[in-house]
Amino acid sequence: MISFKKRTLINKLKDFYSVSLDELKFVSLLNREDTKFIFHQNHLEQILDESKPFYKSLDINKERIFNYKTIYYDTDHFLFFNQHQNGSKKRFKIRVREYSNMSDIYFEIKIKNNKNKTIKERYLINGNIQNLEKSVKQKTEEIIGFSLDKLKSKLNVDFSRITLVDKNHSERLTIDTNLKVKNEKSEINLNSLVIAEIKQDRYNPKSNFMKILRKKRIYETKFSKYCIGLIHINKHLKYNRFKPQLLKLNQVLETNNKV
Repeated sequence: MISFKKRTLINKLKDFYSVSLDELKFVSLLNREDTKFIFHQNHLEQILDESKPFYKSLDINKERIFNYKTIYYDTDHFLFFNQHQNGSKKRFKIRVREYSNMSDIYFEIKIKNNKNKTIKERYLINGNIQNLEKSVKQKTEEIIGFSLDKLKSKLNVDFSRITLVDKNHSERLTIDTNLKVKNEKSEINLNSLVIAEIKQDRYNPKSNFMKILRKKRIYETKFSKYCIGLIHINKHLKYNRFKPQLLKLNQVLETNNKV
């Protein structure tokens, strides 16, 4: 059964002009600058209303909200997490992501370089990173600097995603809701959190979506689903660098007033 909240969002998205998956490929932005925002779900309906004149909504088989399931991999000593915690200019994420509405599973490498650019490589797979093609495995190991055999699944992250594209096809926007993080021992739901991310070839503060959020005093913030989720699940990890994000997250989650 579809919740009342999701049904309301579906109806609002139907008012947007649609963009197809094939059209979205022209705005893939696999080498890009990302700008993230977090806010309470109470803001989302109004933000969508104000975004409608400027953006189109991804439509796949008449659906506009898509379920994502992601497994993040790391070393036993959480090398990739610690790259973030230690403020490394160059850092990595390795994950397997299932795009549930399309039944596709991808192996993905995310690289943040020292110029603040996000570069993403992704490869369609059968779901098991042990069965990667030799060329993909070799390239990945060259990027991260060690064998993939040292990686183990550390966190599962599930969420629902809305994807918007500006009408000039120069900017892609993802809006993630219903976030759930879990491992074999624990599970935490962050249902009232919304994570919005603007993907641009280069940072453009004149983005219409940014203007809409600024009017609501919602400002950009650094946020990693993997790192923040891992901190909630693994209490023993050092997380000093993430304290401002955790404070911001708590402030957002405590927002109960209707907009």
